[in-house]
Amino acid sequence: MQHRVTLHDGAEIAYHDLGSGPPVLLIHGFVGTARTHMGLLIDDLSRDHRVIAPDLRGYGASRPPNRTFPPDFYQRDAADMAELLDLIQPGPVVVMGFSDGGESALILAASRPDVLRGVVAWGVSGVMSQAMVNAVQDWLPATAWVERRPSWRQEIIELHGSEQFEAIIEGWVHAAQAIAAAGGDICFQTASRIRCPVLLINGDGERNNLPSDVQRLAAAIPNCRLEFVTNSGHAIQEDQPEALIRLIRQFLAQLAL
Repeated sequence: MQHRVTLHDGAEIAYHDLGSGPPVLLIHGFVGTARTHMGLLIDDLSRDHRVIAPDLRGYGASRPPNRTFPPDFYQRDAADMAELLDLIQPGPVVVMGFSDGGESALILAASRPDVLRGVVAWGVSGVMSQAMVNAVQDWLPATAWVERRPSWRQEIIELHGSEQFEAIIEGWVHAAQAIAAAGGDICFQTASRIRCPVLLINGDGERNNLPSDVQRLAAAIPNCRLEFVTNSGHAIQEDQPEALIRLIRQFLAQLAL
């Protein structure tokens, strides 16, 4: 069962709220939901933590409205998560985010230090790299996915509705282009404002969030540890789930000291 809150602009956020103990907030990535991207962590962490895991605005159960991608969508998602926390009042949380959700988690940490006590982010770099922009040019036109990526297309449609498919794909690509054209910053410029402990994790096979970029991001955060997971690509929760849980559990144990 999912709970729902209504934000100040009328958007509804659906979220899982499971377990008891120190609260954690889980933020999924692009075209995911709480369950599809964070199901492993929901199940593991809810044994001894209160787990709050929303579907982001426009995704999954958090519709309407449908998903849009203005150039500041990372900041919008961070603001949504801050409002969610303000409404349900769990106390300071450890926020954990994957990919787009990880970038928004770091923005949240810089903008609302009062609601956080730690951050774990993976599949992030703090910037929209040209490598990423180049890679997603192949996503257009979205109509070509019928032949090129039929299984991923069907998954997106099942999770978010057939009426959203083209708008989601094209919207993200155009947002990426706009962010890159404006200098590429997502959260790097505000990273120095983060005061809570941060754990950054990237796969050693990550192709678009470049190692040099994530290393630069880690160096900009005052209290940050960076780990590279071997034999993993972007989605560490899929490629090396045991390694991800081990690193997260170690981080949580250190916060509790």
